[in-house]
Amino acid sequence: MKRMIVSFFLAIVFALCISQTLGAEQKHETLEDVVEEEIWIIFAHDPAGYLHDAWGNFLIGDMQDTAYNIRKTKALLKLEATRAEKETRDDLAASIKQLEGLITSLEVGTAPTRKALRQAFAQTEYALSNHHYHKALHYKAKGDYDKMIYALDAAATHLLHRSTWADLKLDPNDALAAKEARSLTRKAKRGEKWLPGKLHEAIEGIGRGIRRLGDRLKQTKEGS
Repeated sequence: MKRMIVSFFLAIVFALCISQTLGAEQKHETLEDVVEEEIWIIFAHDPAGYLHDAWGNFLIGDMQDTAYNIRKTKALLKLEATRAEKETRDDLAASIKQLEGLITSLEVGTAPTRKALRQAFAQTEYALSNHHYHKALHYKAKGDYDKMIYALDAAATHLLHRSTWADLKLDPNDALAAKEARSLTRKAKRGEKWLPGKLHEAIEGIGRGIRRLGDRLKQTKEGS
């Protein structure tokens, strides 16, 4: 099913490129519009799954499939980078470069260490959680609460997945805030009633967790 969705997305991109090349007078959606309105909602959580698949492939010694799943993660990061707020572009770019290095080493037969793989995956999840958090703030400022809910859910999901890859765990209160945010946003997506105040608390909790984790990551790098 996912391959069908990807194929459909690529067909849309191809059609848009052709229409622009021919100079059609009829107004079409741009690629940015398609990504912003539809595609990112479908794929927002997928990098976490691809990274776990890559780890499973790595543990059984299947380096080609490890590289393949990391490549899929990198592709989605590049897609997210096209719609990222300026505050998060550098972190996404750094993660993309890090994943490219892993792909190259895996495909030429020079497998990275488990530690290097886990650190890269942790950094990717952190970059994605921060990215989606800032998108949630962006949508909140615009009053687009539907998109804000999806972005906040993705931010909470990636923040929680990040702590599975590195020894640097989330503060228990921040982890609880992320779990509550994910529960709240998924209720909202199902059409259940939610209180604006609770959603505001969820945004604050996710932001606090990301800032604290970012500060600790910075201290860890400086001390290494």
